[in-house]
Amino acid sequence: MDKLEAEAPGLLSVRLREGLCGHHPLFPVDEIRAAFASPDAPLSREQVRELGEVLLVIAREPIDAVRDTIEALPPSSRDALIRIYFRLLDRAAAERAETQ
Repeated sequence: MDKLEAEAPGLLSVRLREGLCGHHPLFPVDEIRAAFASPDAPLSREQVRELGEVLLVIAREPIDAVRDTIEALPPSSRDALIRIYFRLLDRAAAERAETQ
């Protein structure tokens, strides 16, 4: 088991590996661009809880269920999730570079 599998539970590590290859099936390209078009906004406690639950869905559920869950998020939470996902990718890429 490599570090990514150890730190990213279940299917999350699989989805991050896809992302490291440039494939981001969880989000439409236009939503990714929109999420980074404005600065970060503080998250409410409710948003943090909600995003934690969505990350668990990403780690456990099939891709169609994950997409449905993401689509149901309010736009501000969806933007925050996209930013979190790409921060996780940045971290995974940095750790991968350190081990090579």
